[in-house]
Amino acid sequence: MAMKDPYEVLGVSRTAGDAEIKKAYRRLARKSHPDVNLGDAGAHKRFQEIAAAYEILKDPKKKERYDRYGDTGEAPEPPTGQARRGAGPEGPFGQDFRQTPFGRGAAGGGGFRWSGDVSDLFSDLFAGSGSGIGVGEDEDAAAAITIPFRDAVLGGTVSFSARIPRRCARCRGTGRVAKSACAACHGSGALVETESLTVRIPAGVDTGARIRVAGKGRTENGDLYLAITVERHAYFNREGDDIVAEVPVTVPEAYLGAEIEVPTVKGLVRARIPAGTVSGQRFRLKGRGIENLRTGTTGDHYYRVRVVVPTVQSEEGRRLVEALGSLYVRDLRSDLPRGV
Repeated sequence: MAMKDPYEVLGVSRTAGDAEIKKAYRRLARKSHPDVNLGDAGAHKRFQEIAAAYEILKDPKKKERYDRYGDTGEAPEPPTGQARRGAGPEGPFGQDFRQTPFGRGAAGGGGFRWSGDVSDLFSDLFAGSGSGIGVGEDEDAAAAITIPFRDAVLGGTVSFSARIPRRCARCRGTGRVAKSACAACHGSGALVETESLTVRIPAGVDTGARIRVAGKGRTENGDLYLAITVERHAYFNREGDDIVAEVPVTVPEAYLGAEIEVPTVKGLVRARIPAGTVSGQRFRLKGRGIENLRTGTTGDHYYRVRVVVPTVQSEEGRRLVEALGSLYVRDLRSDLPRGV
């Protein structure tokens, strides 16, 4: 694999200092993070390249080695795929950089292998963005929105108003004009603006997800990152990519077996429960859950049966229930303890 210049990947000059390198890394990593680019197959690769470039430039020894010789100074990957003896596998925030990101040694070849979960970086990348009306360390901003359960599951568009701290145009964010405090922002360097926005919600998002709104940060070059909270649904419960719900059935349906209509997030599905179904018994409808945009797989729908006894009292009902009671061949409570 051709070696990629880490300076070019991060968009910084060779004279860039540690603070500038870190700032560029955090901004690019936020922008390319797979969690804010759901459905973009190339985001994971871009994120790996950015993290690998930062792994070199943040380390003085690796940076000096690269500046002198054009390589990372790492030994070749052992044939077994295990880390070389004495090498620490952990990169920044816990990801595994056992294979060199720009090839093996000066000879090149090989490739970058990311064995960790990119979600491990998520909280760190957005640390400092705050919740609600937060501001990142550079040109980006953050806000929080709550979306309906239906839009989270099926996708949709959401309109909302966001209060975004924007860099003051008069003082250019310095808070000073000549020797005095800026009269426009009162020396803060920022003005809070309220903006009405409409964003597309990709199907499958959940609470904790982030959505990037390009060009809506503190400056025209910055982005707005929305922290998502999903409202609870009155009927459906979400467990990962699966949906869990309860379906009431009659005593005859449970005893004899029946075909019933089961509500799912994508509409009604006819399903059959077997004869002798008991209250609390759980059934699965494969592939009727939520599609995972990362993996392309779809979760399942699980429904638990609740047998409902009729509340209407009548002589005919008494006769039928007494006949039903005669079908129990033993005392159902005979195995229960008498006390502690």
